[in-house]
This record gives sequence, structure tokens and C-alpha cells, in this order.
Amino acid sequence: MALEELFELVDCVPTPIFVMDVVQGQMPIYAHYNTAAVEKTGMKLCNIIGKNSIEVFGAEFGAAALDEQHKTILARQQRKYEYELPLKGEMRIVRTTLSPQFDEDGNVIRLIGSPADVSIEWLAQNAQAKLANISTEVEQFIAMAAHDLRTPMRNVMSLAELLEEGFQNHGDGKLELIELLKETSEKSMDLISDVLSYASTLNLSSAMILYPLDTMCQNLMQVLDPQGQHNITSTKITLSGEKNVMQIVLHNLIDNAIKHGDSPHLSLSCIARMVGPSQVEITLSDNGAGFENPGTLFLETGEFMTDSGYGLLAVRKLILARHGTITAFNDPDTGGSSVRFTLPSDAVILSKPPEPAPYSEKSSGFVHLEAPPNVGL
Repeated sequence: MALEELFELVDCVPTPIFVMDVVQGQMPIYAHYNTAAVEKTGMKLCNIIGKNSIEVFGAEFGAAALDEQHKTILARQQRKYEYELPLKGEMRIVRTTLSPQFDEDGNVIRLIGSPADVSIEWLAQNAQAKLANISTEVEQFIAMAAHDLRTPMRNVMSLAELLEEGFQNHGDGKLELIELLKETSEKSMDLISDVLSYASTLNLSSAMILYPLDTMCQNLMQVLDPQGQHNITSTKITLSGEKNVMQIVLHNLIDNAIKHGDSPHLSLSCIARMVGPSQVEITLSDNGAGFENPGTLFLETGEFMTDSGYGLLAVRKLILARHGTITAFNDPDTGGSSVRFTLPSDAVILSKPPEPAPYSEKSSGFVHLEAPPNVGL
């Protein structure tokens, strides 16, 4: 195909295309700009043909394009690159795909380029990066502010307890005010703890660790209920996954259940089952008062309210970041609250002692649990 026929052909293409002649030891020069390319630049064809990139776009911008052209000639293969160009008096980001053509001796004789304006894409990426930086700074400030507030708030709680000790009630309402002070400081401390819990989930990632779910639940109860007023039962299953993620989620949900269960002796259950080859579903239920607060709406929709708590925000953020699901409802049997969520995880079982089917038998180590989807463990 003659060059004239090639130029006529690319003129029919609605995508900008240019052709450059390459002479050994000389700068590549533009042999043709198709109609779409000429329209995009806003330049006349006579001001482009027979000139190199520096002559067309000036030393500041043309030098970058010329450098990429030389790299393509040396690489002897198609390359993509991006650079700034003034198009119609406006600075734009151009992504060019440049392909070399060879003669019979294998020398590069021609470059065929296809430039695309990706300025909108760059603006979107820059805006997203700036938003992420702002979000990170705000979250770090919240975490630091919450951490700094813990000490004075703890002092307020201690002072309220000191005032209450040996205080005689004269019926003038002062004892009630002290109780109100204690209650307010405790609620404030809970909010601060929730904020710190949320901050701990930022950029959280961890390795896969083997851990028994029932042991984790019992350990959390010892921390959250040191007097042993409540109890929890859980599925005896060993999971391989992000242990600290599961721990943060269960810590927040159990703590929330104890706070809002409205029962001096709450019974909780943590039921696990596999819903796929590498996903576990956890249902945490209690026999308390059930959901009557904005937490249910938040877990379902993500619509944040001040009464929802940063603890639930941390839970939802962790789960959704791992493509899991979370839903909340009242248990139809007990009337208490239930939260069901999924997280990536493998179910495993230690092969000592050996277990009957459906477990695979191995001489040592652990193996994946062979259980069909949606079958309770």
C-alpha cells in the first residue's frame, strides 16, 4: 500500500492518528496527521508535516515527546507513554500508543502513533488521591483527639466516685447529680473508646492466622465482662483468617450487646457456618431487649447517626472492605438482637485425633474442612 493510500485510509478513522518518518541519525518528522488528530490539536496541517515534535510543540513540550519517540525506536516495540501538551490553548494530558514499522533489513523507518486525551482521568485520580489524604488526616486527628480525651475523662469518673463515697443524701438532689455525672462520664468514655476502636481499623491488614473461635469468644467475655455476669456459647470451629479483624468485629458486637441488652444476666451465642469454600458466616445473638436504636439502620444502610456509635462504624468498615456482608435483626425466638456477618476465612480441623466424615484425614498438620455451602457446623 502506498503512503498516500495509507494516509487517506487513516483520515477515515475517527480516532487521532499520526505517522512519523524515521531516518537514521535524524529526528523523526511528522509525515501525516489524520483529520481527527488535526481537529484535536487545533493546528493547521501545513504547520505539522515535515517538522519534528520540538518544532511543532516547542522545546518545553516537544522535547518530552521526542524523547519517547527515541525510546520507542531503541526498544523496537510498541510503547505507551503520557505527557502534557497544549491543545487549543489548554494544557491536556495525552496518552500515546506508539508502534514502530521496519524495512526489509529490520531498521525502524516509521512510527505510527495514536494519542488519546486522558485529562479527565488524571483529574479524577488526583481528586481521589487528595480526598484520600484529607480523609486520612481527619481520621488521624480524630484518633489523636480521642486518645488525649481519655485521661481527663477517666479523672472525671474517678472524681465522681470519690464524691459518691460517704456522701449523705439530704434529699436535695445532689446525689442524683453525682449519679448523672458518673453516667455522663461513662457514656463519654464509651464513645471515646468507640472512636479509638474505629481508628484502629484504618489501613488494617494482617496475615492469615489459625485460631479457635470459641476460645476467642471466651477471652473477649473475660475482658468485657470481668465479673462473669453474662455467658456466651459458640461453635467449636478452628478458622484460618485475619484473626485481629475477627477479634475487633466480635469485640464491638459483644460489647454493644452487653451495653444495650438491658439484662443483668445476658446469654449470647456465636454460631459459625461456612457459606462457601473460603467464607465464614457468623451470627451473634442474645436474649436481651433487641434492637430499638439507630444501630440496626446503620448496619443495614451505612447511614451514620450520632447514636450509632463509632464501634459499629469500625465493624461495617472492616467487613465491607473485605467484600463481606452484614445485617442486623431481632431474634425471632428470644426477641433479642442478632447480627450476622461474613468474612473471608477457611475452616480447618487439627488431624489429631482423627475425625469422621466429612473431614479429610491427614497424619499431621491441618486440612481444609470439607463441608458443603450453607451447612451449619
